[in-house]
Amino acid sequence: MNRCLIIPCVLVLGILSVRATDEANSPAPAPVTDPAQIARHYQQVLTRPEYQETAEPDVTSHFEDSLTLWFKQLGIKFGEFKYANQLPAFELMLMTILVTLTVAGLLYIMLRLTRRRARMEAGLPTSVAGDKTFHPPEFYDEEIHHAIRTGDWHAAWLAAWRQFLSRLEHDQLVEADRTRTNREYLAQLRARPLPSSAVALLIGMVDAYDRFIYGRKSIAEPDWNQFHQQIEEAGLLLHLDDKTPPARAKPAGT
Repeated sequence: MNRCLIIPCVLVLGILSVRATDEANSPAPAPVTDPAQIARHYQQVLTRPEYQETAEPDVTSHFEDSLTLWFKQLGIKFGEFKYANQLPAFELMLMTILVTLTVAGLLYIMLRLTRRRARMEAGLPTSVAGDKTFHPPEFYDEEIHHAIRTGDWHAAWLAAWRQFLSRLEHDQLVEADRTRTNREYLAQLRARPLPSSAVALLIGMVDAYDRFIYGRKSIAEPDWNQFHQQIEEAGLLLHLDDKTPPARAKPAGT
């Protein structure tokens, strides 16, 4: 049995060895040097499917085509809509409503701004810059008398000074303005042809006001009497036609 298998194997190996020997002894093919033949082979290779260039998909064109198709389908759907023939009237009505609401909103805003401005103007104080801020001269009489009775020389000084400025404004010697200082009132008076004695007296009164009111220097009864006497002298020198200010306080014990 083993001999029967060995004989065929030996025959097969002999045939294969003979073929290998023949192939080894066969001459190698000569290289191709003909340019025309090489060019034809190159063109044949290029025509093969694996060497063909495939175009990349154009995503933009595909999207545009899909969008166009979608709008066409949407138009078709609108055309099949039951109330499609009434859409133009609905659009006109919607635009009219939008325009009306816009105009109404603008008018409302303008009205609110106008009312707010009116309220702000109404809330402003009446005595703004340039307006008269002093009451008539006689208005301060009671305030001065009350301050003298209570011995409040500081309040009496302030009331008498306001009365004096009111008399100056009443005779059109100064222009009352809440933004002006005593030095500015003094400059207005010095711009007029006043006697030198009146100018010197007014300068002394303003300096005394700065010491006792702005400087917080305590005011005693003699200080008040001296200041009130200066006001009387200034009224005479300036020919103020208002009634004479209240008399100064009587010394104690008289």
